[in-house]
Amino acid sequence: MKQERFEALHHDEWNAFENWLGHRLKIIKNYDGKPPVATIEDHNMPHCYRNICQQLALARDRGYSLILIERLHNMVLQGHDILYSADSGISKRIFHYIAGGFAADLRENKRWVMLSALLILAPWIIMLIVVRIWPDFIYIVMTPEEVHQLDDMYNSTYVLGGKLGVFRESDSNWMMFGFYIYNNISIAFRAFAGGLLAGIGSVFTLVYNGIYMGAAEARIVNIGAGRNFYSFVVGHSAFEIGGIIISGATGLKLGWSLIVPGRLSRPDSLRKAGRSVLGLICGSGIMLLIAAMIEAFWSPHNFPLAVKLSAGAFFFIILVSYFIFTGRRHAA
Repeated sequence: MKQERFEALHHDEWNAFENWLGHRLKIIKNYDGKPPVATIEDHNMPHCYRNICQQLALARDRGYSLILIERLHNMVLQGHDILYSADSGISKRIFHYIAGGFAADLRENKRWVMLSALLILAPWIIMLIVVRIWPDFIYIVMTPEEVHQLDDMYNSTYVLGGKLGVFRESDSNWMMFGFYIYNNISIAFRAFAGGLLAGIGSVFTLVYNGIYMGAAEARIVNIGAGRNFYSFVVGHSAFEIGGIIISGATGLKLGWSLIVPGRLSRPDSLRKAGRSVLGLICGSGIMLLIAAMIEAFWSPHNFPLAVKLSAGAFFFIILVSYFIFTGRRHAA
């Protein structure tokens, strides 16, 4: 369908919806200074809003003009604010986003998420293989002091299910909880803020952490402490690595908006990209907070390895299912 026919077909519906927005938001004024009279009843707006969301998706897929896409996009944004946010408290808005909006935003930005995952996981796997085959290669990535600290952290004569070996006493869990939050957020912030350097900082952060974590994992396995290591990290890895990947994706998108701003100026392109990833940034922060809680209060417990692995698999399945299946109606 040509754009002219598409616009003619939906012209009246769009005008009515914009009129309703002006009535509700009180931003469109008549000459007498009063807000326009709404031509659509409030109870019909959810259906109209869903139609416009679908029309926006069609306009993007068919490559219609940027002016039309921006008009529909603004209607969707303002309609969402009214239908889901304007009359509800902050707690309800947060719940609504977690219940579906976060997953929908991630799927919308899946290309950036996949690229971010590739940038951290590929060097991770490569370094894991390299250090497993050539153990001394670890010293190219870490100093001897760092390697010694890593060995002391996980190398223990105690097997899992026996006495407390590498695991902490419970009275230090709160202190470590704060440390894990700081560590996780600092990595995620560098992955996100690195996008302001045309994405170079984000790429470096992801690749560097992938190299470091792959080398560390291989070293621990090489010294025979693999059971201790996997028992400790398996519970929180899905949330922690997932949060870092999402933060990296937001940074990559910001960087790309500076490299290819399109018809917008670079500052406007950056602002537009920043607004589009704001929810992902908050969502990744929540994931990293959950990871820190698990790492501080669950991971140190010396449960049998099978229990730890089962818990880790459960968290992974829950997280993947959430991102795949929730928020479908929100995205529509």
